[in-house]
Amino acid sequence: MSFLLWSGRAIGYRRAAAGAAVAVGCFVGGYLVVPERALEQPKWLLVSGVLFLAGLAAAGWAAAMAHVGVQISMYNVRIRHGLLPMPPISVPLRMIGELRSVDVQSSIGQRWGWTWVPGRGRAVIVRSGPALVFDFGGRQFMVSVDDPEDAIAALGRVRATAR
Repeated sequence: MSFLLWSGRAIGYRRAAAGAAVAVGCFVGGYLVVPERALEQPKWLLVSGVLFLAGLAAAGWAAAMAHVGVQISMYNVRIRHGLLPMPPISVPLRMIGELRSVDVQSSIGQRWGWTWVPGRGRAVIVRSGPALVFDFGGRQFMVSVDDPEDAIAALGRVRATAR
């Protein structure tokens, strides 16, 4: 018997690709800036190091914008990140008061990734489009997913059988 009721994910191709392109540009720029005799020109060595660090930051950002997944089981909701080694958020199903679908557009203050949206609470937004909003006893959590209506229907089936 499977306890997994619904599984969904969202992939942010454009933002991940933009972050990867910036990372590659920083790495190439850092490589090209390094002088032949690096110890004689320490300021160019410093510029190269800063570009390499910026490339690492952009690569991390690209990984953060790439993927998010949500699983609803008979016992809990798990929100996990696909590419970063972050612990998943796991919330017992009994703590979820309401689950609704919203449309996320870039007008939400241009906040993407794992963030806090004023007036809406915490969020994991990797792309524009449909998203789920969980209400955990007054606190809200928004996450980008494909087909959020299926998740709402799955949660409704669980609550109907529990009554």
